[in-house]
Amino acid sequence: MNKHSIQPREAVRALRGFTPDLSDLTIPELRQLLGREDVIKLSFNESPYGPSPQVITALGEAAAQAHLYHDPEGKELRVALAQHFGVTSDGIFLANGADEIITLVAQAFLSPGDEVIVADPTFGQYAFAARLMGAQPVVVPVRLDLTTDLDAMAGAITASTKVIVLCNPNNPTGLVFGGNELESFLKKVPDQVLVLLDEAYAEYVDSSDFKSGIDLLDKYPNIIAVRTFSKIYGLAGLRLGYGITRPQVAELIDRVRSPFNVNALAQAAALAALADTSYCVRIAALNGTERRRLTAHLSALGYKVYPAQTNFIFADIGKDSDALCQALANEGIIIRSGSNWSMPTFVRITLGNSLQNDKLIAALQKYHK
Repeated sequence: MNKHSIQPREAVRALRGFTPDLSDLTIPELRQLLGREDVIKLSFNESPYGPSPQVITALGEAAAQAHLYHDPEGKELRVALAQHFGVTSDGIFLANGADEIITLVAQAFLSPGDEVIVADPTFGQYAFAARLMGAQPVVVPVRLDLTTDLDAMAGAITASTKVIVLCNPNNPTGLVFGGNELESFLKKVPDQVLVLLDEAYAEYVDSSDFKSGIDLLDKYPNIIAVRTFSKIYGLAGLRLGYGITRPQVAELIDRVRSPFNVNALAQAAALAALADTSYCVRIAALNGTERRRLTAHLSALGYKVYPAQTNFIFADIGKDSDALCQALANEGIIIRSGSNWSMPTFVRITLGNSLQNDKLIAALQKYHK
């Protein structure tokens, strides 16, 4: 590199930009690439049901005011979220999707030399955000049954540990750990170490053993619980996530958060989505039905299906999953190969609606014949 060329920060040298593969492409891109109109994308954990009709109405009304700047703090939405969860609004901060929350936490708390403990496999943004700030990800493998090894993560804590990230349910495995196990873990974490609990899929959980970090904030003030409107609420394209923590922690994150980071349409949509509680309940029920149905069909094909609590399924097919993914792509169905997580015999399949899942099942049966 020429010594007079523009130089990045040292931490940026080791990063690489996001390079989408087949499973990351948009539906219009997939239609063009595959040369067919009938494309079913089951690789991005999007809701196949779309947002509540009340959200569509709210978006139309908010669009008429799109020429005006909105509240940079999102106070109305934060108050609504506080009432929904029974917390105070000054402990809530908004972000442009859960991805931005992860980056904001890194910007607010991480310095070069700090350590961030993460599971493997899990959502890749955690390690990326750590490296962005010059911190070091400390990777702890999941157990043989793919559950998060909280004992091993507690054992990885050192004097350099600044943040521990737990994804519950975990992406890509879809598995949860229970409330007792979580509390046992939290008791081992020093007060000065932040525990980022990513609960993006919490609304899909039907396990009675699950406990949210939101319910533990009074006992453990070092928790930041992360939620999103992208999944069950069907607002992925509007990018709206939120964090719930102690007010003192939220204030520190607000110092690095850009004003107006969540746009006016996203806030209006979120308010309407939050108010339509019956819609959320209905989508969770539909998801549960399809999850059980698809699990049964995949198991009948000989796949080892893990007991997901999410809107996706993680399964070991026992052989090269890239070949299956390509065969399904030829049928216009996109799923995600486990090779993304160095698990080449696994697949992650987003749950579609009943018609989409019927087509997936038929394509799988055709492949295995």
